[in-house]
Amino acid sequence: MIASSRQLCARGLVLLAVLAFAGPRLLAYTPLAGSPVWPDGNIVMHLQLGPSTRLADGKTWNSAAIDMLAEWNKQMVRSQFTTVADSSAAVGDGNRVNNVLFSSSIFGRTFGTDTLAVTTVWTQGGRRVESDVLFNSRFNWDSYRGPLRTGANNAEFSRVALHEFGHVLGLDHPDTAGQFVSAIMNSRAGALDALTQDDRDGAAFLYASNAGVSAPVLTLPLVDQSPVDGDTVDFAVAVSGAGPFTYRWSRDGMVQGVSTAQWTLSNVAIASSGRWTVTITNSRGTVSSSMTLTVTARAVAPTITRQPSAVSARTGQSIAFNVAASGSTPRFFKWRKDGRDLGIPTASDTLTLTDVQLTDSGAYSVVVTNAGGSITSADASLTVTLPDTPAAIASAPVSTTAAIGFEATFSVIVTGTAPTTYRWSRNGVALPGATGTVATNNPTANLTLPRVAASDAGNYTVTVSNAFGSATSSAATLFVAPVSTAGHLFNLAIRSLAGTGSETLIVGFTLAGAQATGTPQRLLLRAVGPTLAAFGVTGTLADPRLDVFRGQTLTASNDNWSGNAEVSLYGARIGAFALASPTSKDAALIHSLTTGGYSAQVTGAGTGVALAEIYDASDAYTDLSLRFTNLSARTRVGTGGDILIAGFALAGTSPKTLLIRAIGPSLAQFGVAGFLADPVLEIYRGPQLIAENDNWPGTSDLQNSAAAVGAFFLPINSTDAAVILTLPAGPYTAQVRGANDTTGVALIEVYELP
Repeated sequence: MIASSRQLCARGLVLLAVLAFAGPRLLAYTPLAGSPVWPDGNIVMHLQLGPSTRLADGKTWNSAAIDMLAEWNKQMVRSQFTTVADSSAAVGDGNRVNNVLFSSSIFGRTFGTDTLAVTTVWTQGGRRVESDVLFNSRFNWDSYRGPLRTGANNAEFSRVALHEFGHVLGLDHPDTAGQFVSAIMNSRAGALDALTQDDRDGAAFLYASNAGVSAPVLTLPLVDQSPVDGDTVDFAVAVSGAGPFTYRWSRDGMVQGVSTAQWTLSNVAIASSGRWTVTITNSRGTVSSSMTLTVTARAVAPTITRQPSAVSARTGQSIAFNVAASGSTPRFFKWRKDGRDLGIPTASDTLTLTDVQLTDSGAYSVVVTNAGGSITSADASLTVTLPDTPAAIASAPVSTTAAIGFEATFSVIVTGTAPTTYRWSRNGVALPGATGTVATNNPTANLTLPRVAASDAGNYTVTVSNAFGSATSSAATLFVAPVSTAGHLFNLAIRSLAGTGSETLIVGFTLAGAQATGTPQRLLLRAVGPTLAAFGVTGTLADPRLDVFRGQTLTASNDNWSGNAEVSLYGARIGAFALASPTSKDAALIHSLTTGGYSAQVTGAGTGVALAEIYDASDAYTDLSLRFTNLSARTRVGTGGDILIAGFALAGTSPKTLLIRAIGPSLAQFGVAGFLADPVLEIYRGPQLIAENDNWPGTSDLQNSAAAVGAFFLPINSTDAAVILTLPAGPYTAQVRGANDTTGVALIEVYELP
């Protein structure tokens, strides 16, 4: 496996390179006990990587893989990689085909979050019978030489393949075994993209390089076999070292007429039973391997002689379950987890899991089967835990603004091995009682100030600690401001026909202010359809959907509010009417936004009357708060009850001056067809008409006000409508109708003037 953080951590049975001491280089490679290697001959790799365009270095997936296999072949004598390009062989785990492919899983198991590739290994006794290489298709792959390229989702194929093919041979990570050498097989290879001397020496040791003559070392031992009278028995052994080798086979001390590393005994008889031994010799020494051959007249049912043992591991490690069984051969092993089969029966008595994750924890067992019957092993547990890691902060606290007397909260997400404690400080001084322990199921460290005072202003940090280390967050500033009585817009509501396409109800708004902080503004947004029936409205939109955009980017959406507790809480606080029931098809959400322009769009499967509402749902308004500086809506204006009605509200105790415009003809410059030819604008407070305009007069105060707030220009002789009003706090409605009961598309705008 290779992690996307460039940690090279492929798994398999391993070879460890011992660190060289000062002076002449001493090679002391030691295979782990039972480490399997391939027998003499070809190691056939089935390349199933699919088509590719030319990669950055001019290669294709196939040519890049073949080149990396060739690099290893230069170090080996008794075995060589060969390839089948674009192979059509079956892909599977335990099928004795060495598959090389891109995949979204490890034969059904999930890749680790940062895992680039995984090498799986199948063994039978001490024999390697299959090794598959799977490259994680989630990543963006390319092939090039030199330093790794930046990008969290980038992966370089050639060096990953070179590393993984080393695992196919039987090499593991020297650095995770305490060896500090330069090697492509290290778990952290960085920009290294070629074999080093350590890599070459490891492959040469396992597969007998030409560099000098060494005594034979057993790499593939004999395995006890228990065939039935008349079966065929295969004998195979392998060694490393320098050839030529001689092979002498004997049974119970009697030399047999065989002199090869592999041979077959056909139609075996009971008389063939005994202790079989092979002695391998070269010019530097001798090594032997033995096996017991037990031939029976009929199949003997399997018996488990050694149960699989419980295993504990950290995430990312590799583990193996082993079982030993007697009874007639061949024996087949079907491994299971929590009583469910993990795959088809194979000849492997070992289950190897690479890059284990928390979800791999469970009870593992194996069903052993031969011609005489079957038996199931006892369960062996696998317990996977997170690695011991120092305490760290995954998300820093965020600066915020609070009004005096209201609540303020800072929060961070904490990582690291539990238990992890935290301590909050203001301006570098620890706050009394602001400590705690992070819970495993809720890894947050929070600081809540229930009633903010002016003295609470300052820079806040948190320090998190566990047994393996500590970390301190960056500072977040608390800005404290008194509650402001300044007049400001805090609500807009538009009731209109809504639906799909051109009949989408679109409400625009702009947030500005809070120059000293980046604190977002909490808003309540609603698209009400079915609940309008309670107010006598007919033809309502049956199932409205609400989408909030910043430019072309969708920032939030809701279809069916489902009784959301925050929506109910803040709706009650600001005095919005209650929605009919938690199961109504109305849409609503609480959403926090920063400075900028936004639009809320209301759509439905059909058409109908809908009410779009936007409320300032902040706890309190201060001079540092974000505020609405512009509210607008574009929709179709009808007659009678279908005219455009926009409700807006002002809060605070001081009056606020507003520019209010009803645009019809000037929409033509934006490509809007079917615009309202002559809009009439009327402003009401309750039932009282307080201002109206039909055909704006083009006066300098209106022109200058529009320029001051960035509103688009209106031609002086247009029939659009506009007024400037200074209004006290309270609710208002702006009604737009067509002169002489004409209809069409109109835009209503409400601007805060400086």
